[in-house]
Amino acid sequence: MKEFEGHSCITKHTHFTEYILTESATKAAAHMFSMMSGEEVPDTNKSRRYGAYRLFIASSIGHLGKGIRIRLPSCFVRAVRDRWPSPNYTGFASSELTDI
Repeated sequence: MKEFEGHSCITKHTHFTEYILTESATKAAAHMFSMMSGEEVPDTNKSRRYGAYRLFIASSIGHLGKGIRIRLPSCFVRAVRDRWPSPNYTGFASSELTDI
């Protein structure tokens, strides 16, 4: 298992709780995507989860590119889903273009 500065999961790192798992940060990330894509992003738990996933990728890996998807650490996904729950989840779906 990859360590995140001495922690077994990114959710134990202060960067995660202070930057990624906040209402304002995830709302801003979802809004930024909406502005860049032209797609309206509703103010829902789903958009908060999406914002958190984008923030995690941007801060830990950087820009992946269109159609490139990666699996996120399960402890991270669990923490995000606990914070912004839904009765059903899509889960990871490979891209038809590229999957790294």
